[in-house]
Amino acid sequence: MTADTTRTASPDGHWGVYGQTSAVASLQHAIASGRLAHAYLFSGPEGIGKATLARRLAQALVCEASPGLLADDDAGRGDAASAGEVRPCLVCRACTQVEAGTSPDIERITVGGICDEGGAGHRDHSADGSTRIRICQVRRLERVASLTPYQSPRRVFIIDTADELQREAAHALLKTLEEPPASVLLIMLATDIDALLPTVRSRCQEIALRPMSHRALAEVLSTDGGMDPATARALAEESHGRYGLAMRLHTDPSLGMLRETAMLDAARIAAGGRNERFDYAATLAGRWSRERLSVLETLEVWRGWWRARLVEAGCTPDLAQCSAPDALRALRAVTRARTHLLENTYPQLALEVMMLDLPVLAADGIREEAREPAVSPA
Repeated sequence: MTADTTRTASPDGHWGVYGQTSAVASLQHAIASGRLAHAYLFSGPEGIGKATLARRLAQALVCEASPGLLADDDAGRGDAASAGEVRPCLVCRACTQVEAGTSPDIERITVGGICDEGGAGHRDHSADGSTRIRICQVRRLERVASLTPYQSPRRVFIIDTADELQREAAHALLKTLEEPPASVLLIMLATDIDALLPTVRSRCQEIALRPMSHRALAEVLSTDGGMDPATARALAEESHGRYGLAMRLHTDPSLGMLRETAMLDAARIAAGGRNERFDYAATLAGRWSRERLSVLETLEVWRGWWRARLVEAGCTPDLAQCSAPDALRALRAVTRARTHLLENTYPQLALEVMMLDLPVLAADGIREEAREPAVSPA
């Protein structure tokens, strides 16, 4: 889950989720008109604001300072407030509980969370090496969803992130998606929507979050974040328009160094031979068991690097480092490797297959034919 991006909802109604005015307006209208979906899928890259938007939606539904929004009958909400007035106060008991993660009616489902064991009690998976959201966690969700909310009119489940659901867990979730209790709202967050089961995705209302322009984000970082203009511009560019990531880079210098190293490695490995690639795969595989998050962050940076090559190929094909099909193939290879790692595939094998599938680029930036054919193991 990304770092918190703000503590106050702005008067202009964007709920403190910078750059996502359209998404917020859509949710405000749904609440005010009594047409809130039973399940939402918030999609977008890491650091774009998915988790913050999910919290703000939950707060808007339980906020004690907006009594007109707390009616059990959703159809009556349109008379209580216009869409622009649907804003959580962020200071009442219910809002602060959601922010702190202590609300009895708002639950976040993550890798390493708790589950029901044998129908009674629960077990914490945070220390057992879990890399996916398990079916037992979904079964617990189903049980809790059947209960009456404790202090609010709604019970909200935030699945962070849905692309880390075990396949069996995703299938188990279908029952709740198809026949949700009236008081339950499911919010699913996903970085890679292609990793979701089509049947799961089709049962949610998807809201895609988009990066801000670099100029707009730099202005926000400078005016609201108190950064000097040069720092704001640099962070806006490095984060590719993602407010949450920009703030993480600003507060955690080690993350910036990790991403810079990963970016240089992506370029180096793209121009490297098979031995260099396999050595790097072995290094990443060795880090997987003890530095899972940093390996995933490295692969996310690599996806961004190859996505930039794809844009280059579309805008300036004569100057691009590789063709659009090659860049797209690389993007898919990195995404598959990430998925396989999360599915507990043998790490070194998953990463070596990725290396074989990456096109080979010239070190001087001029496109060249692959020096070694990409051959997948039998």
